[in-house]
Amino acid sequence: MKKWLSHTNSTVLSVAVIGIFILLTLFLNSLGGFQLDLTSNKQYTLSDQSLTAIKNVKDDVNILVLTVENANNTVLNREVADMIEEYAKRSSKLKMKQYNLTQEPALASKYGITGSSIVLEQGDRHKVIDIASLFTANGDGSDGSYQFTGEEKLTQALMNLSSTETKKMAFLTGHEELSLDQMGTLRTSLEQNNVTTEELQLNQADKVPDDANVLAIIGPQRDLSDAELKAIRTYMSNGGKLLLSLGFAEDMKSSWKNIDALIADYGVVDEHAVMVDNNQASTMGPLWVAPEYGSHAITDKLAQNKLYPMLSLSIALTSKEQDKYKLSPLMHSSNESYGETNISGLLQNETNNDKDVDIQGPVDLGYAADTNDGKPKAVILGSSIFMQDSEIINGGNRDFILNIVNYLSEKQDGLTIRPRVQAGYETAYLNGQQARVIFFAAIVAFPLVFVIIGVLLWWRRRRV
Repeated sequence: MKKWLSHTNSTVLSVAVIGIFILLTLFLNSLGGFQLDLTSNKQYTLSDQSLTAIKNVKDDVNILVLTVENANNTVLNREVADMIEEYAKRSSKLKMKQYNLTQEPALASKYGITGSSIVLEQGDRHKVIDIASLFTANGDGSDGSYQFTGEEKLTQALMNLSSTETKKMAFLTGHEELSLDQMGTLRTSLEQNNVTTEELQLNQADKVPDDANVLAIIGPQRDLSDAELKAIRTYMSNGGKLLLSLGFAEDMKSSWKNIDALIADYGVVDEHAVMVDNNQASTMGPLWVAPEYGSHAITDKLAQNKLYPMLSLSIALTSKEQDKYKLSPLMHSSNESYGETNISGLLQNETNNDKDVDIQGPVDLGYAADTNDGKPKAVILGSSIFMQDSEIINGGNRDFILNIVNYLSEKQDGLTIRPRVQAGYETAYLNGQQARVIFFAAIVAFPLVFVIIGVLLWWRRRRV
């Protein structure tokens, strides 16, 4: 009888424990998205902006994680997948799917991607995020730590996917500017940001389209005609916005009469000098400049996150007195830099800092011209090569130019979410003996200990 009661009590207790576990599981499941984030940098806690964007999703969105797996990016790919799972937990309208890109070449062809990417698809619309663009070294990167901007860019893409706000950007051609074909990465990034692009032959069209939010002149090698200058000024006087990014030309001092006149409308002076920065001589070469930022809405966030552009063949700019626009320096070269005015000598790899003739650093390399009531009007830059496909992936080049376009086009759905700083990961390489010890401890020893404990408990209870 005593033995029967003991077995009955054990059975009742087991059933009670199982029942409590089931009830607890059902209770926790009823809490939906409840979770407790104990990570030091709140890795699994989404910002209020992201939660609002997720809540505003009305139609189903497929989020495809297309990765190329190798030993160097496994951890980073998992971090991206973990982040997207946090989004999917909070809305049944977000469906996450993962694919190995090497095994799904049709997907790569469909979305026009060549590397690990996130694709957000809603109906016949889609947005693509390059996974590599989500990670940047923190500081000098010596400790292996990095910044992860995944939340900001995923939330921005989610907002753009549902947004009806579109902007149009016209790129001037006919003066050997950088073409949209040479800026394919920038063009794709703009389109993902709901900015449509088109090329404009102003000598044929006679006017800048009225629906163009921004006119871009990127790296002209020849001067504007008088008729083109007049058409651009007419467009600007009717509320247009201008992005003029200078390019190096050997005869720019004698040939850029109308280009110089256009930027002078906004208080900017082209010094026709190519920046030489001895700070960069031991790394990229003296014709490269890693500028410092000035304070402006375009650059403040980039400076906080240490996302600096990397420029080459930059033209020195200065300003002049005028009261129509508020002129703000966007970036400047180092104290050790100078603007080489002897262009013919520079083309022969001959350059020396002649302090009587050359422009002494630090020198401004870009300006934003805003109206006196704070509205954006023009951005004048002394460099353009950083926008082409071979350079835009370097440093903060892509972020810098996208910030400029968003600012000029007055996009209302801009977003600021601080990137998370993650500790660097280190790969542990085990020798054969270490691997065997871990295998036997995890696969053999620990399970065997529990089996022995179970057998002893069974034997003891059997004797009761």
